[in-house]
Amino acid sequence: MSAEDSWQEIADALEFAVSRIEGDPDPLNDRERADGNLYVMRMLTAVTQSTTLTLDPDFPAFLAMLDGVRFVGAAGPDIDYDVAAVRPDSLYSISGERGEATYVGITVYAGAGDGGASAVVASVDVDDILNSGGTFVWEFSHPEAARVIVRQYFHDRGEQSRGSWSIRRVDAGVSDSAEGAGMSRRMGSAEMSARVSNAAKSLRWNAQLNQLWTPERRSFPNEFVRQTCDDIVAAIPNPDVVYSYTWWKMADDEAIVVDFVPPTTDYWALQLCDRWYQCFPDRRSNINNREAVAKADGSVRIVVSDGDPGVPNWLDTSGHRVGVMFCRWLHADISEQPVCRVVKRSEVGSPSSSV
Repeated sequence: MSAEDSWQEIADALEFAVSRIEGDPDPLNDRERADGNLYVMRMLTAVTQSTTLTLDPDFPAFLAMLDGVRFVGAAGPDIDYDVAAVRPDSLYSISGERGEATYVGITVYAGAGDGGASAVVASVDVDDILNSGGTFVWEFSHPEAARVIVRQYFHDRGEQSRGSWSIRRVDAGVSDSAEGAGMSRRMGSAEMSARVSNAAKSLRWNAQLNQLWTPERRSFPNEFVRQTCDDIVAAIPNPDVVYSYTWWKMADDEAIVVDFVPPTTDYWALQLCDRWYQCFPDRRSNINNREAVAKADGSVRIVVSDGDPGVPNWLDTSGHRVGVMFCRWLHADISEQPVCRVVKRSEVGSPSSSV
C-alpha cells in the first residue's frame, strides 16, 4: 500500500466518523453535537498517538491507553488499560509488581475479525499468580494471539498506587541483542503506511462502536440486560466481569432512577456514557461500590440526572438525553437486573418524594 492510499483511508475514516455524529438516529442538541465532535477529536488523538509509537510484537512494550484526552471506547474512569502487541504462537512473559489496585487482570485477545471483534484467548487474575512479595510472572502463547491488555481497577486513585510490569518475548528466533532490537525498530515507508492504515481501521471501529455493541438494545431504553464476555466480543470486554447493560433515554425535564441489590464482590460500578460510548472522567459519569451510599437493606439507588438532583448517589448526563450505561460486576453476577424508572426531574430530592 502506498503512503497516498493509506492517507486516503484516514481521510475516508474521518469522514465516516463525522457522519456517525451527524447521522445519529436521535436528534442532537447543541451540547450533544459538541461532545460528538469532541469524540471525533479524541479518537483522532488516540489513533494518531498510537501510530507514532512502536508496538513491536518481537520487542513488545506496554502502551498506557488512557488519559484525560484519549478517553474512548466505553473506557472506565476507575480503570487503567496497558496494551501491547504480540505475535501468534510466540511465547511471552509478563512480570512485575501488583501495586494496590483493587483488581489487576491480564487478558490476551485474538486479532480483529469482522466488525472489529477480538475474541479472548487467554486470561488470568494476577491475584491467582501472586507470590508473597507482591510480584508475579505469567507466560502465555496462543495461535491466535494479537494483543494483551493489563487492566487495573481502582476505588480511589488518590489512595491506591499503580502496579508496574513489563513484557518480553522469550521463545527462540528473536535476537535479544541491542543491535537486534535496534534493527527491529528501523521503520520503512511500507511499515509507516501500514500503521496509518491500521489507524484508519481503529478510527472506524471506535466511530461505530454503538453499532457493534448489541445495537438492537437501543430500541429498549432503560431496560437492563445481562451480558457476558462472549455476548459482547466487539467491546473487547473483561472476562472476569459480568455486565448489566442498557441504553438510557429521557426528556430534558426527566431523570432516571436506577434501583438494584448488588452482589457480594470486591468491585462494582455503574458507568454512564453518551450515545457514542464516550465517558467523561472530568464529569460525574461513574460511581463504584465504595462511593455509593447503600440503604439499610443493602440495596442501592442511583439517579441519572442533568446536574445534581440533591441525592447521595447520582450520575450527570451533562445535557445529554440518550446514551448507554452499564454495571461491571467483578467475579460476580447479580441475581436480578437493575430496574429503571423515568420520573420528572422536579420530583427528585423533594421532601415529599420517594426518590
